[in-house]
Amino acid sequence: MYSLNIDGYFRDAVRERFPDEAGIYFVYRGTLDPVRHWATLKELLYIGETNDMHARHNDHDRRGDFFDQLRPGEMLFYTYALTDYTEQERRRIEAALVYELLPPLNTQATVSFGYPPTRIEIRGDRHAFVPNIVDAPSY
Repeated sequence: MYSLNIDGYFRDAVRERFPDEAGIYFVYRGTLDPVRHWATLKELLYIGETNDMHARHNDHDRRGDFFDQLRPGEMLFYTYALTDYTEQERRRIEAALVYELLPPLNTQATVSFGYPPTRIEIRGDRHAFVPNIVDAPSY
């Protein structure tokens, strides 16, 4: 079983402060309450993996696609889990999450899951879009 500990919700404006460490990340569209500074997430758009969270989000090839999904008054939010998993393990985790959660901007691992059965325990600041246990495939 794999384990992820999601750390907070971050606005797109602060992505320059993301750590230069490996991890799994989630991209959402949502709104921000300007008084309480609370994020209200509307939709999980994309799930990815990277060996450098900072570099990936400051030069993401899908960034324009993320912004194209926003509705008036919305902004991008990110959550991530830093990991010590190898790139192969991160790709397996990413594929399992995409296969089960089907974010609209992910195109790979949406129809078939090319790995052995995979269980992921998710803790921390996960949103209701992301369950605390993901089993792929779930059939």
